[in-house]
Amino acid sequence: MYSSLPPEVSELYVRHYEAPSIDDQKLLENIDADDSRSIPQDFAHLTEDSAHPTAIFVGKHLAHIHLTEEVEKTGTLFLSWSEAVKRQESFLRDAYTRILNSPYVDKYAYLIHALTNTGVYIRIPEKTQLSRPFRIVYILDKPSEVVFSKVVVLGEKQSAASVIEEVHGLPEADGSILGHHTHVIALQDSNLKHSTLQNMSHSQIYLANRVADTGANSSIMVVGSVIGGAVSKIRVDSSMHGDGASVNDLEIAFGDDEQRIDVTANLHHIGFGTQGRVIAKGVVKDKAKSIFKGVITIEKPAKGTSAYLAEHAMIMSPEARAYAIPSLEIMTDEVKATHSASVSQIDPEQIYYLMARGIPEQEARKMLALGFFEPVVSMVDLDEVRWGLRSLLEGKWGGTVTELFEEPEVTVTSLFGTHYKYRYGK
Repeated sequence: MYSSLPPEVSELYVRHYEAPSIDDQKLLENIDADDSRSIPQDFAHLTEDSAHPTAIFVGKHLAHIHLTEEVEKTGTLFLSWSEAVKRQESFLRDAYTRILNSPYVDKYAYLIHALTNTGVYIRIPEKTQLSRPFRIVYILDKPSEVVFSKVVVLGEKQSAASVIEEVHGLPEADGSILGHHTHVIALQDSNLKHSTLQNMSHSQIYLANRVADTGANSSIMVVGSVIGGAVSKIRVDSSMHGDGASVNDLEIAFGDDEQRIDVTANLHHIGFGTQGRVIAKGVVKDKAKSIFKGVITIEKPAKGTSAYLAEHAMIMSPEARAYAIPSLEIMTDEVKATHSASVSQIDPEQIYYLMARGIPEQEARKMLALGFFEPVVSMVDLDEVRWGLRSLLEGKWGGTVTELFEEPEVTVTSLFGTHYKYRYGK
């Protein structure tokens, strides 16, 4: 299916998509390469984190996995993909059969499914409320390596948890590809959150498919951020199957140099009285290009639905390009569904206002761009990752990183300069 499907399956967007150039022969040569490597020094401190369940991949190799004693006592599972396939084969097979037979799947989901070489499985037991997020870290440090990961997060009834995935592509990993398919499943009355930080070098390809499945009266929040990568192609499908289910999907992308970013975020309303929201924000500078796309689909049984899809982009340079294309497909009545889109240059009146108060023009432009992203950035649960994301966004401007935001007991300067520095690799 991967080879036969076009890069864009929706007729709405056949003229608006980015397709990464992938050499199939090199892909097959590198997908099973032996990569049992140690964790790079700048990431080694993550193994000392005893407070959060943590998994660290170097290439496809799971170099570290830790489940805290407190969480383990609840019966929570945190398994490598190979172990999960042995212990949860029937459930995983059924979940991915449904996804690959759905109308939402694209060619890159088939590619990741066919060549999966790593991943993790998380199951939160019924009535278990976890306060500390899971942290999954991918590190690419070898040229031309290929990592295709599957992550499944299952929240059983009345459970709550948060998962953060980080992708760090070091400059020496030239020509690498990372693809991950994340499936977040919230059963009845559960509450799950999933965040992604993509911090790759400008010579690498990023492919992401994220699926949010919500049961009755359950909720999922999805937070995605794209900072690096030569070409990044992301698809998020949020399906509200159960009555009263809700999804909030927040996406940000910042492109510079000649980066190309393609984000599709869809809302599929199936149950009665569901609520869905997508807010996508992008900034492009230099010769970068971003595309935001998305469809609100409201099925016939989904009366009482409330849905909102917003896509907004800010252009910072004359040669940068941005596109925002929201759509609606409504098959019933008694619903509320709205969408909005804008692509504009930075407001000169806001620049003037800041400059009139003694702020240099470039600093003013930076402040406005970072403020544009902040409502989404603030949704990331883990302090270090949240501040790392702010540092990466600010680092897009070059020069030193300043402390534009404040939170109790946390500063940018105490965190910046460790593994987040790799955003600069091109």
